[in-house]
Amino acid sequence: MLISDIDVHVPGKHEHYSIKAIWDTGATGSAISKNVAQQLGLIPSGIAKVNTAGGIMDQSTYTIDIGLPNKVLIQGIVATEIDALTGGCDALIGMDVINLGDLSITNHNGMTCMSFRVPSSHEIDYVKNPSNGITPIKNVSSKNSGSNFTPPKKKRK
Repeated sequence: MLISDIDVHVPGKHEHYSIKAIWDTGATGSAISKNVAQQLGLIPSGIAKVNTAGGIMDQSTYTIDIGLPNKVLIQGIVATEIDALTGGCDALIGMDVINLGDLSITNHNGMTCMSFRVPSSHEIDYVKNPSNGITPIKNVSSKNSGSNFTPPKKKRK
């Protein structure tokens, strides 16, 4: 799960609420919890049909500004109200925000790092533009990687 701190701002006011957000590339739009909407005294700006595991539901939407950790303020986001999220998060950042810039995820020295920049400045493609060529990875097996992959055995003739 990719989580970061964000500030949810009420457009045109100085009020904001600092919360944790999940970054979800599988979500079309962004969302905030009912708790955040109540804390900020937001007034619904519309209604959206939302597909959930329980079916299609009508949910309130709110126009908000989202302040990111890199001091970027994304204005005029229409966020759908949701009841709750996992991981102590009160917001979900969807592709409506992610498509505005570059999102990268690295795992150098076993430390996962997510980074986001706006605007996009250039393509990052580790396949087209490898920095050091192909690096062999040793000792990858089902015993130490958590994978269920078992290499096929060679057939005897």
